[in-house]
Order: sequence, then structure tokens, then C-alpha cells
Amino acid sequence: MNRIRLLLLAVAALAVACTKPDGETFSVSVKNTDVDGSRGTQFVQVTAAEGEAWTLAVTDENGIRADWAEVDPAGGIGPKRSATVTWDKNMTGAARTMVIHGTTDRHSDQVRIVQAAYKSGTETPELPSQIKADPVPGWLELPATDDASLYFITHESNNAAGRNYSFYWDTRALVANWVAYPLNKNLIGSGSRTNEWGLDPKLPRDVQPVLYSGYRSSTASGNIDGGTVYYDRGHQLPSADRLNPSENVQTFYGTNITPQVNELNSYIWASLEGRVRDWSKSFDTLYVVSGCVTKGSNAYAYDNDGKKVTVPVGYYKALLGYDRNRAKGITSQTLGYTAVGFYLEQRPYSDENYLDCAMTIDELEKKVGVDLFVNLPSEIGNALYDKVESTRDSYWWTGR
Repeated sequence: MNRIRLLLLAVAALAVACTKPDGETFSVSVKNTDVDGSRGTQFVQVTAAEGEAWTLAVTDENGIRADWAEVDPAGGIGPKRSATVTWDKNMTGAARTMVIHGTTDRHSDQVRIVQAAYKSGTETPELPSQIKADPVPGWLELPATDDASLYFITHESNNAAGRNYSFYWDTRALVANWVAYPLNKNLIGSGSRTNEWGLDPKLPRDVQPVLYSGYRSSTASGNIDGGTVYYDRGHQLPSADRLNPSENVQTFYGTNITPQVNELNSYIWASLEGRVRDWSKSFDTLYVVSGCVTKGSNAYAYDNDGKKVTVPVGYYKALLGYDRNRAKGITSQTLGYTAVGFYLEQRPYSDENYLDCAMTIDELEKKVGVDLFVNLPSEIGNALYDKVESTRDSYWWTGR
């Protein structure tokens, strides 16, 4: 019997006999367990105890190493990480199974992915090979990163947080599904708006918008009058949230920008951004997700190279505040955390109040289809995590 197969069977038998200590979990999961016959990739979510080392390996259903599939990285340390599994086109004429085995010193788990036989015309469009996604850390501001068609990218910083912002890049829509970052008065820093519009050095020019000048006008077929629409270069991470020069320049990368109608960008959205900065100064840290929704959009703008950029149908902000004194709203009950979400349609606003657009994180997740603050349970446990995400905390309206 193959030596690798014997080893894997022995590990599996040990795992069956092992009882996991209370409160400890180890799991390996993927979003799609059935895939087509073309070459593909997707994220593997690994959940482990804090400080627990784990490894991953890929075999076929008989326990033999699958030389047509690989996982990267093949190891790491908990509590929650993403790896990537990639597989070749299936030219065998029959379905085949890859098994991703995860092991630690005490635990094991596995997930199976069935790949159909390749059929001409069923190829999934391949993502640009010149883009390398960054490893996904356990930062509290991060949403789930389980969509293999998107790239997780981080811009580092010398500030106390060690990062400026992260984003989830859509190479087809040419917008970030979301931008996530920590915020407080120290991270805001000091300086002024640089207006240094430029290219993101982590992406090739052909898969990012070039926005040295504004978006070119577009006729949006979704408009009732069919007229021409002009869009602002709308920041997801506001320039005013990062005033230190080296960090402010990064907010002017095209990857942080979406086409946004002026009557949204310069009015209610700008007011909400200002209030978020004010809130951040009263928390030890405010973790922010600023996102857009492109699903259902039939409108686009042009960048300076003439590339189409999808115009989002709406925008959202999700805020997770941490107060170590536990003196705000529900923070005395939740180990210092409280949260709120906002959703605004892509349309002109007049005298509406952004607080009228507020909702719980649970409600926002259902609306936009994004799993937010996925690393919070490792800090406070699932029960308090559920309370934070489901509570409409009066603090955000009353300040108490």
C-alpha cells in the first residue's frame, strides 16, 4: 500500500480516537465542493485553536498524492486562515475527487471536492496569473475572503496597526468589493490631502482603473431617461482618514476608488464619513469595512484608458467599535465591542439623514451578501459575537 496513503489513514484513525477539548475546534472547509472540468482555484478556510500549527495535503480519493492539484500555503498557525487550492483541467473523461487533509498534533479534518470531466465550452475564465494575492491575516476589520474569483490585497504601513488598508479586488468589475481598515485618532494622523492620483503598484495596469483624471462619461442603460451620467472618483477609504503623506497617497490608488454620483459622494456619504471619523476618536479602535455592491448593475463608466468600470448599485459601511473601558452602549455586556451597519443606494440624496439608513450587522450581511467581522468570535466567542451583530445598539444614535 502506498506509504502516503498509510500515513493518512493512520492520522485519520488517531483523529477518530481523539476527543477535542471543550472550546477547541479544528476544521477545513471550502465554499464549492463540486466544480467543473476546467482549471480552477478556490479558498480553503482553516480554523484552528490559537497558536495551533496545522498542515494541509491534497490526495485523490484513494489517498494517493494528487499531482494535478496543490494547496498553498501547506501549513500555518491558527486561529483562522485561508489557503488556496488550485487544480488542473480534468481530461480523464470521468469525474475525479480531490481530498484536502488538514492535520495538527491532536486533530484532523478533511474536505472533498469533486471535479467533473472537462467539456469544451465550459471553461471558467482564468484570473490573471501576474496578480499574487496576499496572505489573509486575522485582523478584526476583515470580512470573509472565500470568493476565489477575487483577490485579497493589503497595503502595509509603518503606523501602529502595521497596515494602511486591505481590499478585495474584482478584476472584471474593476472595483474593490470592499476596503477594510482600522481607525482611531492616531491612525488618522496629520497632514493634508495629496491628490496624487496614481496606479496601485500591486496590480498590473490592465486590471485596475487608471484615474489620473476623472471617469469619462457613460450612458447608463439603467437610467429612466437614458441620459449621460457623470461620476465622481469616490474613495472607499476616505482621504481624510489617512492624513500622513505616505498613507494618504495610497488612498488615491484607483483600487480604492469607485464611480459614484456626486449627489451621493459629496453629501450624505461625505457626512457619514465625517461621523465615522468622529466616532473613531472616542473608541480605542474602530474597525471599518467600506464596500460597494455591483450585483445587478447594468451601468458602467470609462477609466482614462477606456476600460469599462462597473458602477455599483449601492454602498455600505460596517463599523465595529472597541472600547476597553466598556462604557458605550452594549460594550459592558460584550467585552468592549459594539457594531452598526449602513446601506445607501447609488442615487442622489437631498435632506436624508444617514442614521435613517442604519441597521444591525446581521441585517447588513443579508442585504449585501458579505460575512462581516469573521475574526471577532476568536476574541469574544460565538455567543457574544452573535449579540454584537444582532443588536441595534442605541449608542450610535444617542452616544450613550
